[in-house]
Amino acid sequence: MKRLFVWILLLPILLTALSCKKEKKVEREGIINFLTGTVTIFNGTDKIAASVGYVVKQGVKIETGEKSFVDIYFAENAIKILENSSVEMKDLSFDMKDESEMTRFYIKKGKIFAKVAKKLSRNNRFYISSPTTTAGVRGTEFLVASDDLKSLVATLNGTVEVSNDATPGQEPVLVKDKQQVIVEKDRSMSVEELSADNRKLIDDIKKNFQEMKQSLREQFEKQREEIRKVVEEQRQKNRDMLEERRAVDKENVEKQKELDKENIDRIKGGADTTGAEPQEDVNRAKGESQKNLEGVKPEIPKFKSKVE
Repeated sequence: MKRLFVWILLLPILLTALSCKKEKKVEREGIINFLTGTVTIFNGTDKIAASVGYVVKQGVKIETGEKSFVDIYFAENAIKILENSSVEMKDLSFDMKDESEMTRFYIKKGKIFAKVAKKLSRNNRFYISSPTTTAGVRGTEFLVASDDLKSLVATLNGTVEVSNDATPGQEPVLVKDKQQVIVEKDRSMSVEELSADNRKLIDDIKKNFQEMKQSLREQFEKQREEIRKVVEEQRQKNRDMLEERRAVDKENVEKQKELDKENIDRIKGGADTTGAEPQEDVNRAKGESQKNLEGVKPEIPKFKSKVE
């Protein structure tokens, strides 16, 4: 089980090639924020084990094994791919002309839970498709379960528009709060009350999302406090080092002054004995003394550290 510390809870949508004015659409990206068990990434011909922090791009397919799942964040929106599932990132585009986002996932088998921002922009679209259905939403929490023959769309809150792609000509149905619908070929869609099992499943998933966010917040606060502690310890070390250097420098200066005084006194004493003029020798000794003092009084660097 792996978790990713996010000093911000959600990574912003990454837009590539924004500087290219000729492009009308650019690709957005998501990020794997949490996973457990066996999660495999298929990117073209590459097959790799998923990891927290992996950047999910358009065209990537993700498969989960037994007792495995993965959470992927796309700015304010998030999906959880449950165990034994296969989901492709069909469309993660941003249209610069009308500043709209298109998000479309294709689930071949398994289960996917989507948590969509309550206030999607008017032009933004969010869809989950399967071999038999397409579910389009605008601000909701819902589950899509699929195999080759049928799909289930269950809504915890909000509204999902569901189409029967396996039977063209059927009118779409709206699946609202705590409702569900089963979609399969050559069968009319009938919206019904959310079953107890599906309600529990969605509630558990939602609870897991909330617990994960709380855990991330706690990790953030813990690491921020640890950073503060490290910075403060470094500041104290800097202060101690400065005081120690000042003490050593002061001691060296005093020793040098004493030696210089002894030299000057010796020169004066020798001059008194011989009757020679001592001033030139005294001046020379003072000059050398000044140079020696400069040598024992190095410039003390200033250490700055700031706790944000």
